[in-house]
Amino acid sequence: MNVEEIARKHALINALEFDGKASLQAVLNKVLGEDESLKKDIKTVVAIVRKVVEEVNSLSIEGQRKEFERLGLKVEKRVERKGLPDLPFAERGKVVTAFPPEPSKYPHLGHAKSALINYLYAKKYEGKFILRFEDTNPRMVKKEYYEAIMDGLKWLGIEWDEVDYISDHIEKFYEFAEKLIKDGNAYVCLCEQEKIKKMRSIGLGCEHREHDVEKNLELWEKMLKEFKEGEASLRLKIDMSHKNNTMRDPSIMRVIEKAHPRTGKRYRVWPTYDFGAAVMDGLEGVTHRFRSKEFEMRGELQRHIQRILGLKETFIQEIARFNLKGVPSSGRVIRQMIIEGKLLGWDDPRLTTLMALKRRGFLPEAIKEFLLSTGISKTEATLTWETLESFNRKHLDEKADRYFAVLEPVEIEVEGLPEKVEELLHPDHPERGKRLIPLGKKVYVSKEDFQRYRGKKVRLIGLCNITLEEKCRNEGVQIIHEIPKIQWVSEPNVKIKVLMDDGRILEMVAEPEIVKVKEYAQLVRFGFVKLESREGMSFVFTHR
Repeated sequence: MNVEEIARKHALINALEFDGKASLQAVLNKVLGEDESLKKDIKTVVAIVRKVVEEVNSLSIEGQRKEFERLGLKVEKRVERKGLPDLPFAERGKVVTAFPPEPSKYPHLGHAKSALINYLYAKKYEGKFILRFEDTNPRMVKKEYYEAIMDGLKWLGIEWDEVDYISDHIEKFYEFAEKLIKDGNAYVCLCEQEKIKKMRSIGLGCEHREHDVEKNLELWEKMLKEFKEGEASLRLKIDMSHKNNTMRDPSIMRVIEKAHPRTGKRYRVWPTYDFGAAVMDGLEGVTHRFRSKEFEMRGELQRHIQRILGLKETFIQEIARFNLKGVPSSGRVIRQMIIEGKLLGWDDPRLTTLMALKRRGFLPEAIKEFLLSTGISKTEATLTWETLESFNRKHLDEKADRYFAVLEPVEIEVEGLPEKVEELLHPDHPERGKRLIPLGKKVYVSKEDFQRYRGKKVRLIGLCNITLEEKCRNEGVQIIHEIPKIQWVSEPNVKIKVLMDDGRILEMVAEPEIVKVKEYAQLVRFGFVKLESREGMSFVFTHR
């Protein structure tokens, strides 16, 4: 059986196991597992496997089944594995991974997943993990974003072995650009961006494509010193009729006349994303990298750049984009919503930025478990807050002490109450101790409970049964099945504020012991909250 036949067999098996989409990495592992001698010609093998996987994935599931049956294949029994799957052609101690964010916004869950996967693979193979800032657009880059990304990763427990900045390597990019021009692989284009876009879409080259090396070097010098922004760009000379549009003479360097937060006005010509990523992977010796599926079509271009520059090709695996239903993640959209006052800032509780999740009371260990549960396949899924909350709840429940708090308090009088009662701080952890709740005649219950249960028997949790009216009496603690249980607050009490997950601020009254809360609390029958400020006792709602 030749390489293509082996690849087709495993691609079909993998596709039918995972909703019609085979994973290049998984199929490649299977192929190499059948014949280790293939590693000697790994580049050719990877190209064949990639082609076969693309062909199989282009088929409908029904088409895959028919092909599967025609070849007489059998499904291999899947073995449940813990942790991340093995990497292809990975050597212990020699794996280098990287997470390359653009410091143009605050990091969100999507960034966190990419960073986490790359970090864990480096750890798994005792290799190196690089945090690289792709800071090649001075118009978007801000000092606060560098810091926010590093702070967010540290909070998650992601540690890098090296931090790098593309802005520190611009001279090297200029050297590579000149080499490409001299080799006939790049030319300076003077077309406006709209014309370039149109010509690429119809697959036609412009007159600048025919400039000789001397003319291109002359124009390149002008790019570095004279041309204004938008007047010229350096483009790769590849194939204007290529089926992959990214290969149609893409721009790799452009003029941006804006001071950079790290280099000031030292440079005015900056690399594009594809050129920056491909070159830096090569310079840093990145062997493997995981990134979101949105960059999948750019892989061919980046491998091409590495080849023509004589850089070692990086194994890149795309993983599904991260979508949380109803939550904006676009930096442009979030910035505009903040400007318009629709969001409170990058830490608004409606967002999935790491600083917003931290502010709300989501725990790093829960976030990491959640991200790993989404897997490293290309199959996209839209997840909900409820899914993320379920992971956080099991961790937060252990940390959060219980307290009573009441929204829209309604005052009632209860005859026959004791002077005080004691309640456990946590019902499952009596070793944490108790909280003392002083009592008088006045008791406060929520307006919602008062209106719903007025005239009915209810149990004031941990206190007594009453028939709920403006004036009532202690009826003891006799067991009555299915009696509603409601939280309550007596006097003295403490006023608190809770920033909700929709941006509203609720004012509540709470039992006095809440001033001793450490960081997290569960307000009984309301939800988990995180202390934000002891001054004014302000909290942020986490989830129920």
